[in-house]
Amino acid sequence: MDGAGTRAGALAARDGRILAVGNDRDITGLIGPDTRVLDLAGRTAIPGFVESHNHPAFFGMTLAAPVDAGSPPNDTIEDIVARVAQAVTDRGTGEWVRGYRYDDTLLKDNRHPARSDLDPVSPHSPVVLTHVSGHFCVANSAALRTVGITAATPDPPGGRIARDERGEPTGLLIETAAFLVTSRLPGQGADELAEALLLADEEYLANGVTSVHDTGVGLIGGAAELEAYQALLRAGRLRTRIRGYLIDNLVPGLAQGSPERPDLTGAGPRFTMAGVKIIADGSIQGRTGCLAEGYTCAPDEHGMMLLDPAELSGRIAALDAAGWQVAVHGNGDAAIEAIIDGYTRLGAPAGTGRRHRIEHCQTVREDQLDRMAAHDVLASFFIKHVHYWGDRHRDVFLGPERARRISPLASARARGIHFGLHSDTPVTPVPPLEGIWCAVRRRTRDGQILGPEQAVNVDAALRGYTIDAAYLAGEEDSKGSLEVGKLADLAVLSEDPTAVDLDRIRDLTVEATVSGGELVWASGGAR
Repeated sequence: MDGAGTRAGALAARDGRILAVGNDRDITGLIGPDTRVLDLAGRTAIPGFVESHNHPAFFGMTLAAPVDAGSPPNDTIEDIVARVAQAVTDRGTGEWVRGYRYDDTLLKDNRHPARSDLDPVSPHSPVVLTHVSGHFCVANSAALRTVGITAATPDPPGGRIARDERGEPTGLLIETAAFLVTSRLPGQGADELAEALLLADEEYLANGVTSVHDTGVGLIGGAAELEAYQALLRAGRLRTRIRGYLIDNLVPGLAQGSPERPDLTGAGPRFTMAGVKIIADGSIQGRTGCLAEGYTCAPDEHGMMLLDPAELSGRIAALDAAGWQVAVHGNGDAAIEAIIDGYTRLGAPAGTGRRHRIEHCQTVREDQLDRMAAHDVLASFFIKHVHYWGDRHRDVFLGPERARRISPLASARARGIHFGLHSDTPVTPVPPLEGIWCAVRRRTRDGQILGPEQAVNVDAALRGYTIDAAYLAGEEDSKGSLEVGKLADLAVLSEDPTAVDLDRIRDLTVEATVSGGELVWASGGAR
């Protein structure tokens, strides 16, 4: 994945860095009595994947949760309720029960669960189900009572408490309202979050991911997430490399316009706090992504901004002046417009070196891509949206024309915009090979091709998960390609993704993962 498109047959590493790249004869001469030799027997080695937008703590929490509310395995709300009932029995009366990954658009009921669904099986146990997008949750009556949410509770800024015709909460909490409950969940201290991070760490390595951009450190556990990272780093237990983006409400002094960097005692070479994450709007599938034109299924609805555009611009300017890289979540084109406005008000970006980003950038328009290119604004595209939600975006939320342009990689590439690709795990599964397949095929769950003109070739998609993703974090000189002097981070694949049928790319397997020259994960068949 270097600039010349080089292919080699062998590689040597020493002290965690790549020492030489060449053919078998070149490298054999470097083998000494203490050298560990890995013979890949015709398999393909590539740079370790760089995941440019993920939520490791959130991911680990879903892996450890007692209730899997996702679809599959659940077809109906009744299926989810049965899992909740079992968890209540297993945990005992009064204990909190957490579930993750429910998706109202995949349930046959075609709606969110409500507290009226959950209460019969959990009258005395607080229950919280978090939506697959992370932008909503559903709480039962016991949970609402515990945190003090009633009919008299006002909607928080940037959020909404769903209510029935009598004004009573239904249990559905939208955007910032969800944090009224999720921030109060027990079991989110530093120790529990550290265990969650380790669960995520193992899954990343099993999928060839050696570097992760944690775009929202503190989003789940607040300052305890930093403590969890520090504890793992001190113990030498963190194996993936983390590029952190602190959630903006944890930045000291930001509200006053004078942001300060937090104390990161214990941080090391495997963790760098690179910048700050701001959330500008919600999600398209939740109808909270902020669109210039109304939703196809609800023409009078445009979604919502979680921050006033003037406040958003003010935060961007303050963080830029303090030397932070800024990453702003933007799904709807109206939100993306406000983000670009905030970045362009900074003036010419040349010399800042902070490479400000738009996260997801899902419905970005052609004119907005022009502005991004002119002001060197980068993007991390949520490419798996095309597969997992493309059908519903086309048929329900956006209509055919807007839907075919979600994640417009070809248009961005034609303008020279640097972009990474991501899975936003736990929103969609980790495997980067699936993301690469999404980028080159743009095939939806129902088997339809969505916007084929926005597909890119395999090389471009690979770069979106390696060298170009590293560029987004300013790390292209140390990772993302197999070149002398760079970190010896590699993923070993069963076959060459550039040499197989495009529809087979997602079926390839990761057989080993190397980080800093050390074999940190291997499948049963690897030697």
